Amino acid sequence: MEQNSIGLVVAMAEEVRPIVRRLGAHRKGPAGRFPSYHCRLDGRQVTLIQSGMGTEQASEATEQLIAAAQPRIIISAGFGGGVCSGLTTGDVVVAGRTLSLRNGTIADAGPLENARFLHALAESWPDAPFRIADGTIVTSSSIVQKGAARQLLANKVLNPVLDMETSAVAETAVRSGIPLIAVRAISDPADEELLFSLEEITDRQLNIRIGKVLVAMAKNPRIVPQLIRLAKNAKLAGTNLALVLDKLVRIA
Repeated sequence: MEQNSIGLVVAMAEEVRPIVRRLGAHRKGPAGRFPSYHCRLDGRQVTLIQSGMGTEQASEATEQLIAAAQPRIIISAGFGGGVCSGLTTGDVVVAGRTLSLRNGTIADAGPLENARFLHALAESWPDAPFRIADGTIVTSSSIVQKGAARQLLANKVLNPVLDMETSAVAETAVRSGIPLIAVRAISDPADEELLFSLEEITDRQLNIRIGKVLVAMAKNPRIVPQLIRLAKNAKLAGTNLALVLDKLVRIA
């Protein structure tokens, strides 16, 4: 194992592209059935694996990442949805805790190390143009309405963010004894409820299919303005996520 090897698990191409651009010169190749990207940054070997959406793919991709790169630390990164007021589009959460939401039940998936990274980010980047916050990643097995998630969460949960991968990455990393950092950029704030289901726009492997998106738009034209808004939000979230990851990789 290379001493300074760092692994990243990122679900979607829309999340991967700004990160890879920010990291610079890289080599792309397969890691099992998953695309992977390899580069060196400040003497660190960085391997990013694109898992696809969902806990099953995230778990399998993390196993493949560990087998291929043997990272000393893993970063689970991507977009997330704000659950409660306080987080806005483009804010970035470096989480101290991850929860699992399945079949209407919340389970604790474990603590994450984040205090020293938040401190280092604040010291090295005091004038960051967006908020970098402590928080909690809530990993759902499917798209869930934020109102329903709020009702399930205790009031003491700090800055909850919905995603579909982190708890699975965390469980796999823990089994291998590898520390995990979880980072999510807000692509849709708490007051933005999605007007479509995951099944409407993805295939069985939870990959977004343009054909299915077009069909969903034809059946329900009211989702078109939301999709346009979400695409704009994703661009901002992707830019901010890449900036934070660039700094985290250098200090991890």
